[in-house]
Amino acid sequence: DQPLDSGNWPLIAPSPIPYLQQSQTPRPMDRSDMDKVRDGFVRSVQMADAAGFDLAEIHFAHGYLLHSFLSPLTNQRTDDYGGSFENRIRFPMEVFRACRSVWPMEKPMSVRVSATDWLTGGWTIEECVDLAIELREAGCDIIDVSSGQLSPESIPEYGRLYQTPFAERIRLESGVPTMAVGN
Repeated sequence: DQPLDSGNWPLIAPSPIPYLQQSQTPRPMDRSDMDKVRDGFVRSVQMADAAGFDLAEIHFAHGYLLHSFLSPLTNQRTDDYGGSFENRIRFPMEVFRACRSVWPMEKPMSVRVSATDWLTGGWTIEECVDLAIELREAGCDIIDVSSGQLSPESIPEYGRLYQTPFAERIRLESGVPTMAVGN
């Protein structure tokens, strides 16, 4: 989260929002960037299959790139990839569908989600349930439920098995099997 004085890799994101005030500011992604990222995910899934892995998981959580498209706090785009829920899930779903299309159907594919950003105005459990329904329809076999980590300002409500209520709600309301992580 602290940029070097020089030689930093260029960063891309949905919007030019640094993680911390002193962090490097990412460049907003254009369609060419999205295509390269999507194709990189696809190559990774193909290599995982060639290496003999039994399950592939696409990471939509923890403030990483695909999560930053989902959250209205980090996605402030005004094009077809920002604003409404449908627009914010568009690119992560493009990535998932592209990966699912090359991953063998007999092998499960999961998605790791942050069920909530733990921040006012951020990604919510209700949106996560709706995303899980979209993922189920696109061939997702299991949702791996975590939460937070989009911002250092989030205030998680930690406790024993604190992720399991999120996993249970997603499972019951979306019909997708879930698992929970963390504590």
